Amino acid sequence: MTDPTSPSENASVAALLAQRSREDRNALLDELVTVLSGVVPDVQVERALLRRHVTSIRLPVAGYAYVLKRSPDGSFEPSRQQEVRGVVVRTVPMEIDAFLAELGLALDAELRRTDKGRKALERWLNSTSSD
Repeated sequence: MTDPTSPSENASVAALLAQRSREDRNALLDELVTVLSGVVPDVQVERALLRRHVTSIRLPVAGYAYVLKRSPDGSFEPSRQQEVRGVVVRTVPMEIDAFLAELGLALDAELRRTDKGRKALERWLNSTSSD
């Protein structure tokens, strides 16, 4: 039985992503990579050659691929891709807040589905609540 006051029970990934994007958007991609690369299968990360910061992350979740790119001017280019048999058939550009809300809901469901995901979610929520 889980602790009823556990942060993972009271917080959602969507709410956490929205909060973190308001606090520090530059760290958002790096944080997503750190938390999700070992949990969500097939995460693709692109990094800049010289400074090695994250320039793009692609997260396949629940039949879609959520793509967040950082352009050279520092702005974000979020989109959702629909794939059929490994081929992208549709790309929908999104506003960053709508993207983070939708991604958060999808990740919340995906991470809570597996034991490994629940543990990663718990670690992430605990690390962000102590900041």
